[in-house]
Amino acid sequence: MGKILETKLVRWDGGMVNDPRDTRENTARVVTNFDVLTDAHKMTPYRSSESGDSAPTTSKKKNFCVALRTGTTYSLYSLGVMSGTAKAEVMYKDLTTDASNDLDDSDWASPSNNQSSAGTSATDLFVYYKLAGLIIGARAGTNLWAFSPTGSAWSDSWQALTYTNIAQGLVHSKDDILYIPYDNKIATYNHTGTAYNATALTLPSHLYITSICEDGNYLLISCAPLSGVGYSVVYKWDRDSSLATLADSISWGEEILKVLEKIDGVVVGISLSGGNSTRFSDRVICRYLSGDSAVKIPGLEFLGGTTTILPIAKQKINNRLYFMMQITLNGAVREGVWSIGRNNPSSPMTVIHERTPNNDTALTNGALYNFFSVGDYMFISYADNSSEALSKTDDTATYSATSIYESKIFNAGDSSLKKDLIGTTLMYEKLAAGASATVKYRVDGATSWTTIFTDAVDDSISHSAINIESTGATLPKDYKEIEFRLESINAKITAFSFMEEITAKRLYMALWEAIMSFGASLIRK
Repeated sequence: MGKILETKLVRWDGGMVNDPRDTRENTARVVTNFDVLTDAHKMTPYRSSESGDSAPTTSKKKNFCVALRTGTTYSLYSLGVMSGTAKAEVMYKDLTTDASNDLDDSDWASPSNNQSSAGTSATDLFVYYKLAGLIIGARAGTNLWAFSPTGSAWSDSWQALTYTNIAQGLVHSKDDILYIPYDNKIATYNHTGTAYNATALTLPSHLYITSICEDGNYLLISCAPLSGVGYSVVYKWDRDSSLATLADSISWGEEILKVLEKIDGVVVGISLSGGNSTRFSDRVICRYLSGDSAVKIPGLEFLGGTTTILPIAKQKINNRLYFMMQITLNGAVREGVWSIGRNNPSSPMTVIHERTPNNDTALTNGALYNFFSVGDYMFISYADNSSEALSKTDDTATYSATSIYESKIFNAGDSSLKKDLIGTTLMYEKLAAGASATVKYRVDGATSWTTIFTDAVDDSISHSAINIESTGATLPKDYKEIEFRLESINAKITAFSFMEEITAKRLYMALWEAIMSFGASLIRK
């Protein structure tokens, strides 16, 4: 009998890594539709999604914000279009449940004066400025519009603005001024001061702004090259439009920096290299700001196919940065909402594929537009085969989406040695009615997964499979490397273990031992 080894996984909070042989126990190649951060020792499935709009193909909602609608009542507002047109339309949902037009249904209410009269809606800008009592958006290339969330007015030509590219604005907490990035400029609106300034800041003309965020008293501005070739840059601005100089500029690598945010005291940027014909394969690279340098986050450089999508949409939730991405990882397309952050100041940054747009249904020629999280409800705007859609978290405890964990590659410390899988055990909290837990494997670079078992017995807390023919389990033999895939339908996974036997040495070692044994026998004779 060869050497017997057991591997047990009991921590899950390390997120996803690019290195298939990362040595940390709590990391994985893929984590999808699981909450692995609330409890480091448990993977808890998220509820599945359902339709979030009764008319998604005509309304085409592609951006969201929360604004004060009346009195002290805030509502969730969406930016879409008037049916059959490209003109902007704003609708809302109440931040309540168990009533009409709220978070638990697919209906949206129409406030008064909620439609543009002309032009094409630009969907990347949709920001609420409470001091002015306005939601601000843009008409494609021409000007800014303003809508009162009370429904009292809509101004199609609120401010003049000619642009090619525009990004999401923000109201800075230090001065309560609205900052709107477009092309290589920042426009500002101060409701109590000097009002509107279309060119409060002008940056080099070969760049365009993709994202802005706060950094204490400063405004951080991420810029990418218009040509798609060259370095992205992050500028640090003290928000003083009377000065032509900036506090700092940081080179952010030869990729297109798309998303920038400060989380847990660390400035994090997410960049895309590829997404066009310049790369044989795409790369999504995560960096953080260290002093005056942008440093790659170890393990968080993901290699994809050639159809990677990385929109500029973002939201900071519970000190994590949420963003959207579609990328080919570990042999399959992964799409939807992702997050990056850390559990505590001493932990490394982690990336998790939080939610898929449409449960287990993969998008066909899909597009990702935007998302918004309100409490436990997440709304995701996307297109499937050119058909617009909006999903939201199911208000009922429904778990029709598969939660997925795909492990790193295990080789028992040596990929040249052959092994047999002796047995596996998956552990979980007591299975509710309709819940199930599945274990699959693949070996030596195979592209498809083979099922070992599925446990769907009510109240079960674990299941094992051993390498005995009578059990009906399919366990591999004579392999060198192995990966596992754990699938859950409302199963809260707590631990996974497997045992393997090293059955054969390297060929030359076995041959050498045979020669030595034969030589020894000759000497004895």
